Amino acid sequence: MSRTLTYLFVAGCGLFVFMGFLARAKDPHFWWEKIPVFDALFGFLGCIAILLLSKTLGHYWLQKNEDYYD
Repeated sequence: MSRTLTYLFVAGCGLFVFMGFLARAKDPHFWWEKIPVFDALFGFLGCIAILLLSKTLGHYWLQKNEDYYD
């Protein structure tokens, strides 16, 4: 099952990269809109940053020791 999900994830990422080259902005207003796969890459890196930040925040600030109230 895990291998199937990995293949689906890689295929989905490949599909988004392929679609990024096909669907381009006709009249870009900003310089980053000229980069073909910038939106997908920005979203993926943003998601990874949110996951790492939340894990770090939970580890150092939210979690307490088992004997915190003793």
